[in-house]
Amino acid sequence: MYSVRLRSIYAAALAGVLREHHWRIVQPTEDLRPYVDLEDHFAPFDLEVRDREDRQGVVAFGDAAAMSALQEVLFAELPDVICVPAPTELGAIYLGIVHKCRALGYEIDLGGVLGFLPRTELTHVLKKGEVIRVQVKEITQTQAIVTTQLSLAGRFVVLLQQPGVGISKEITDPEERERLLNLGRKYCTNSWGVIWRTSAYRRDTWELQREIHILQGELPKLEDHPSEGIPGKLRSGQMTVLCEFPGGSKQVLEQWRARLLPESQAHRQDRGWPQVGQLVFIEHGKVPSELNILWRGRVIATSSTSITVRREIQGTGLYDGLSILKEPGDYAVTTFHSGAWHYETRYYSRDGALKGIYVNINTPIEIYSDRVRYVDLEIDVVQRPGAPAQIIDEPKLGQIAQYVSPRLVERVRAIAAECAQWLTQDAYGNASQRPL
Repeated sequence: MYSVRLRSIYAAALAGVLREHHWRIVQPTEDLRPYVDLEDHFAPFDLEVRDREDRQGVVAFGDAAAMSALQEVLFAELPDVICVPAPTELGAIYLGIVHKCRALGYEIDLGGVLGFLPRTELTHVLKKGEVIRVQVKEITQTQAIVTTQLSLAGRFVVLLQQPGVGISKEITDPEERERLLNLGRKYCTNSWGVIWRTSAYRRDTWELQREIHILQGELPKLEDHPSEGIPGKLRSGQMTVLCEFPGGSKQVLEQWRARLLPESQAHRQDRGWPQVGQLVFIEHGKVPSELNILWRGRVIATSSTSITVRREIQGTGLYDGLSILKEPGDYAVTTFHSGAWHYETRYYSRDGALKGIYVNINTPIEIYSDRVRYVDLEIDVVQRPGAPAQIIDEPKLGQIAQYVSPRLVERVRAIAAECAQWLTQDAYGNASQRPL
């Protein structure tokens, strides 16, 4: 049985899912405490889950075996979840090289990956090529944020490159705080301090001392050089995975949240709905890279479940997948259906003649007041006027299969086949009901 600490807007939903799979929810937030055994309020955890920066998913970090088990649960329960390993590990310590100076900080070459060091971390200016010791303190969708303030984390204690003793605010018992304070003072040497984690509460002194000794034994490694040379890793961190919750996953998670907390109010905000004449952004997510805002268009029609957007075609060249020439005056009309696993774009010439159809296969579409959001699942369907539809880019689906469930891959292939069949039948005037 694995244990997890949840610090996310999805905490209640994930607690419901994981409890069903016999996970222990430990160090719970206030709203989850009634559903967690008292002995687990201060228990250590194998994994921690936090919100992603954009709150469209979570970042999970911790033990590798527990991480594998978490992904199995998510793939089993969520229809379109995407789990991508981070380019580096949270807490990993590197001897890096200053790669580039930016207005707000520095890009640090960690060896195959870049980290960003904010200027606020420093009291002096760094030069390009300078060697610096840093630690990964945060992982966002686009980059790793690093710090020069190093720390070594265990299950009960954190050694921090700063003198003093800190105690988790969750530990409120005066006698226990006094015990931990006195114990911590014994190990505040050589500019390193001690922070007692929530899980240190009423742990045997010998167990706490043993972990401190183990962590202190790691300190000399931080003054060494990486075996692979500079830049390179001095100490590994915790396995880290970025999880995306597209539209389908959000719906299922809301159902799980309602089961666990049936009396509470849903925390989802009212998304609103775009109006005719409004410009909207199209957020086209890619796997495994960061979010891309590819284009925006003007709403020309709406219904209770869909919006239709027109955009004027800019630039030259060929339409992707159609090999049809772009010409001045061309325009595109796209209809997005909320919750649909695909959307259709029709390209027209200046005089309104249909030039081709492109169907993008994606995670269920989310429509907000000012934007449309989905994650591209790579495989697509194209059709020239009067010709059979064709499925394209299927090899690209294989490339992202490692980040999604086999069930999702099968579903995407089936949707593409269904769309191709519908478009082909429509071209000959005998289409059945179009797929959504």
